[in-house]
Amino acid sequence: MNSPETQPHNYLMIRLPMRWVAFFILGISLISGIATITIRFEQLQYMADTYYHPYLVKAGLSDNFYILYFLLLESLLALAFAVTGGMIALRGSATWMTILAAIALMLFGVSVPPPLHALVAQQGALDLPLKLLRSVGLASFIIFFYVFPDGRFALGWTRIGAIALVAWSLLCPFFYQLDPYQLPHPFPFVVLAGWLSTAVVAQLYRYFRLTEPTQRQQTKWVVFGLTIAVLGDFVTHIAWYFFPSLQPGPDWLILLLHHPFFIVSQLLIPLSIGFSILHFGLWEIDFIINQTVIYGLLTTVLAAIWATLAKLLEGLFAEFLGSSATPIATGFAVLVVGLAFGATRKYLETFVNTYFYPNKVNLSRDFVEILPEARATVSSSELEEILISRILELFDISYGVIFLCNENQPSHFISVGDVEPEMIESFACDAPAFNQVRQGMVVKQPDNHVFPLLVPLILRQTKEPKFMGVLALGPMQKGREYSLNELWMFKRFASQAGTAIYIAQINTENYQKLEQKITVLEQKIDRLNSQSLLSH
Repeated sequence: MNSPETQPHNYLMIRLPMRWVAFFILGISLISGIATITIRFEQLQYMADTYYHPYLVKAGLSDNFYILYFLLLESLLALAFAVTGGMIALRGSATWMTILAAIALMLFGVSVPPPLHALVAQQGALDLPLKLLRSVGLASFIIFFYVFPDGRFALGWTRIGAIALVAWSLLCPFFYQLDPYQLPHPFPFVVLAGWLSTAVVAQLYRYFRLTEPTQRQQTKWVVFGLTIAVLGDFVTHIAWYFFPSLQPGPDWLILLLHHPFFIVSQLLIPLSIGFSILHFGLWEIDFIINQTVIYGLLTTVLAAIWATLAKLLEGLFAEFLGSSATPIATGFAVLVVGLAFGATRKYLETFVNTYFYPNKVNLSRDFVEILPEARATVSSSELEEILISRILELFDISYGVIFLCNENQPSHFISVGDVEPEMIESFACDAPAFNQVRQGMVVKQPDNHVFPLLVPLILRQTKEPKFMGVLALGPMQKGREYSLNELWMFKRFASQAGTAIYIAQINTENYQKLEQKITVLEQKIDRLNSQSLLSH
């Protein structure tokens, strides 16, 4: 074990090369980005002058708008890759995996489409080095997915794929036959999507084989980001894939509309990798995937309803309204979709949670004690202990305590798990975070290693919610963090549990009063019996 005197020296020895590597690749990224932007500017200017100028003028737009519109969006994408790569290199752990991730992100970010198309079209002195940069960026990016997150090739064929990618990246700039962008549409997309799909397959294999929860969440993040990026590329370019006759110029409106959606889908790549490596919001991915599936299905279903209904109504109204049928049919279809939005979303949410997330916590199923028909059958202390035990079991939490507070002081507590007396004493109902809890908010305390989560127990059956107490939960097992989905569940749990505890308290008090009355009555009967025996 290193002595305290040698630890700072070793830290600097690890971090200093890391910073130099970060600055070096960031410099390469910036220089390449400037060169790419210059080439892209010239290409956009040529496209505006040659194809789009009359259409832009007719729409009241200028050529400069067209150029800046695309240049700013694409620069934002390249900047996101560069900044994320820099943050990973400077803030991530000092391993070769973080260096590979930073290099892959920075190089891939300045060389992927749309700037990539500018590189393909470039014919000049920078043609060879820029094409080499593009091929190396793409190869390193895919190889990164082959070895993420532990730095090893999990599948034998990924080693062969990595060797093939390295060879291709070095030969492609010199042999145009190896360049997929020399192929006609849609083959460039098919080739690149095929390579990226092998990365998704490698990550999915790791997900199902890995047992360490943190690595599984890391894998979920990168698979999610890469999958959405590939689908986004396909969906946003679908008009050109299926209608190859669509020529530059007439496609100006489609081009303007598709580009922001394309950029957003590609932004998920650096963001998902950055979150995964830096462990930022690592446990939020399940909630994000859940909402993405729900709203993806919702968009698809409503779009299909709108298109079908608009077509049917247009044919129905055409006979009576003539040329006015199209806008009226479209308006009716939009109105129907708007009315169906809420019910469709609720149905799809139930469907997705039932069939794709069967283990999702269901309060009525997992906490039957808080239901009206069951909560009156147990005492308040028994109910509190049952609720804590069930919470710890469902969410794999180390320990928990229910504090019932009175005038900012804990008047009663029930604990389950390895709770030391010092932990109980450290809890204070007048702590700064406690003001938020009293207002009914679930509060995360990242700096509090004893009770990182406070859940309010609220009675909402009065005009103003009554604060009953707080469920203080300890850290989750295996280094997990509380996710947004779990915080949302705990917020729903707060009012139901508070109501159940309140009713259980009343029942317990009534039961105790009844017991006292029975005891007094038994004592009177005993005295009467004693007096009767004495009189005889």
